[in-house]
Amino acid sequence: MIVGHGVDIQQMSALAKVLERTPRFIDKILTPAEKAIYEARRGRAKLQFIAGRFSAKEAYSKAVGTGVAYGLQWQDLELLPNAKGEPTFVRYPNIDADSVYVSLSHSGDFVQSSVILEKKMTGVVPTQPVAVNRPAWLEISVGALTANIHALKKWTNTQRFCAVVKANAYGHGLTQVVPAIVAAGVDAIGVATIDEGLWLREFGVTLPILILGLTPSHQAGVLADNQLIPAVSDLNWLGEAQDYLRLGQQLVVSMPVDTGMGRIGLRSRADLLTLYQQIQAAPNITLQSIWTHFATADMSDSTYYEQQLTKWHTLVDDLPVPKEVWRHVANSATAIWHHTDDVAPDLIRVGAAMYGLDPSQRSMAATSLTLRPVMQLKADLVHVKRVPAGTLISYGGTYITTESEWIGTLPVGYADGYERAFQGMSVLLPDGATATVVGRVAMDQLMIRLPKSYSVGTTITLIGKVGKQQITLEDLADWAGTISYEIAVGMSQRLSRRIVE
Repeated sequence: MIVGHGVDIQQMSALAKVLERTPRFIDKILTPAEKAIYEARRGRAKLQFIAGRFSAKEAYSKAVGTGVAYGLQWQDLELLPNAKGEPTFVRYPNIDADSVYVSLSHSGDFVQSSVILEKKMTGVVPTQPVAVNRPAWLEISVGALTANIHALKKWTNTQRFCAVVKANAYGHGLTQVVPAIVAAGVDAIGVATIDEGLWLREFGVTLPILILGLTPSHQAGVLADNQLIPAVSDLNWLGEAQDYLRLGQQLVVSMPVDTGMGRIGLRSRADLLTLYQQIQAAPNITLQSIWTHFATADMSDSTYYEQQLTKWHTLVDDLPVPKEVWRHVANSATAIWHHTDDVAPDLIRVGAAMYGLDPSQRSMAATSLTLRPVMQLKADLVHVKRVPAGTLISYGGTYITTESEWIGTLPVGYADGYERAFQGMSVLLPDGATATVVGRVAMDQLMIRLPKSYSVGTTITLIGKVGKQQITLEDLADWAGTISYEIAVGMSQRLSRRIVE
């Protein structure tokens, strides 16, 4: 069973600057045996080697649940090539695991490592399997993610960028996305729940973390311990929270304003003023921000958006809130379509657009803003056969061949987030030509009609771009009658997430 799993990403150019400033850092990270291999390498290979060792040792510490320099030292860990030349842990502390597995991959300026600690089964219920061997995966583009962040900052001219990573980073994978957004220089991170915030702290994130949903008051002590910023939407919340704060604990909060979303937030100026006065009177409470959320910022008819914006100014403008308290109202759609309305001077909260998802019911082509999709879904053919006319394919017999056809099987199904409704959708072959999903999509597999015989192991693109042809999350959403967000967040943990440039 898996008893620990750690993932780490390092930027080689950043590490190169550290080595330039502090050459002795090499002796701190590498054991003598590792350093001998490092010294024998030349050029970029040297940087890749030390970055890989640095990343793998960080991933190991995360798998153990500690951290390097906190009960674990760099020299306690040693990775040397095995007979196949693969990096293998040959020295590590005596931990509660029988085997240690490490994988390293390089993409552009980044190196990613994954360390899995495994213990032989002893009747203990195993954890959920980590998807690392199945020939179906998501590719997550760090380059696209970084470019989108920088493009949105420039487009809005905002002072601060809050990267929203709720719902497993919109299905893209927290362990893959978080290091990349931190490296891109975001100023804060937004989540939906306290558990997502706690995970980020355990992962090592030190940035401000805003919880955009509501948190029960009895969690106030946990919030304070982990410097998580809850939204306070109830005049009784602060009083109740005081019962759970220990002497000396400090809690930072935000004030949501309901200007017309109808979800959370205070709705009157009197209530906002009362809550602000409560915060001011509490020596252990600090106000970090005041904010709202627009319901129709993505629509071409801006009537309701304008009403919400007017209500925001009416409720908030004259509140005696210090200038250092952040005011933020812009989600992805607002940031894109209303960036000239002076709605983003302090901070924008961006989720969908950061991942290259279209957050609107309008045409992005109408703007000069270019956002790149971050996610691609790919799978290898696991079976190919030629069948005669009249062959029934998949459950229910909803597809029957009318002539002799080549049918390929892919190890992807609705348990992975590729919905049952996607029968009839197109996928992309290696040359950019399309093939069609035939028969009902099953839980774990689906079939496609091929124009000719393809070898088992041929990679098929279900979401993504091949040459000039592209299948987007929006295409699948239109087919299923939903939105791209729902398709993205539905991508299952059974799909491994691979970092690409």
